Amino acid sequence: MIATLVCLLALLALQVVAPYWWWIMIVPFAYGAAAATSGWRAIRTGLLAAGLLWLGAGTYFYLTGSDLIAARMARMFGLGRPWTVIAATALVAALSAGLAGYAGYAVRALFKGPAKKEPS
Repeated sequence: MIATLVCLLALLALQVVAPYWWWIMIVPFAYGAAAATSGWRAIRTGLLAAGLLWLGAGTYFYLTGSDLIAARMARMFGLGRPWTVIAATALVAALSAGLAGYAGYAVRALFKGPAKKEPS
């Protein structure tokens, strides 16, 4: 849970400082490559960090004046309600970050190589 919070705060800081959306891929990839102890933890950390961040950001923007845009986007995509656009955005971010986290873990495992057996 600490890793998720650290990734979430890093994502938030980078999203505020730099106007690029792809931080949701880089931060979980770096976590997966550097600190994840399993593939599932890498996926879970990326999923939760980016999903919560984008769900929170979408909700914040919706409540502070972007409700008209969200309603138009929902109508354009045939989703019905603006909250489904916010949920869909959070889901796309979560899946992207989860896959990026697992990719980082897999790259580390690729370069780490198989573990050596100790003689018995």
